[in-house]
Amino acid sequence: MRELTKAQEEIMQLIWDIGRCTVGDIRNEIEKRSGEKPPHSTVSAVVLALDKLGYLKHETYGRTFVYEAVVSRDEYGQQSLQKIVRNYFGNSARKMLAHLIKKEDLSLKEINDLMKKIEEDE
Repeated sequence: MRELTKAQEEIMQLIWDIGRCTVGDIRNEIEKRSGEKPPHSTVSAVVLALDKLGYLKHETYGRTFVYEAVVSRDEYGQQSLQKIVRNYFGNSARKMLAHLIKKEDLSLKEINDLMKKIEEDE
């Protein structure tokens, strides 16, 4: 799975939130969140690139394309996290977790609660 540009990732985040949608739906959502509606051609170019990369699929209804995510938010998040672990923590999840625990100044109770949650999920 290829890494996305910032613009592509922002559009994917919107599509994951919206679900099946058109370029118009994406533009409307951007306007709702930011107050500015981007040009159709700009959003369309990013969506077409995502479709070509295999992150999206589309159905055609006349001249309208309806897009849907092929790659889930969870799949992309796992890939991104693996890259961070590999590139910044020497491929050690243990080092990353130690860093996060120190950085977030977690209490012993919070750490134990996390451990319980992990054990329950297994």
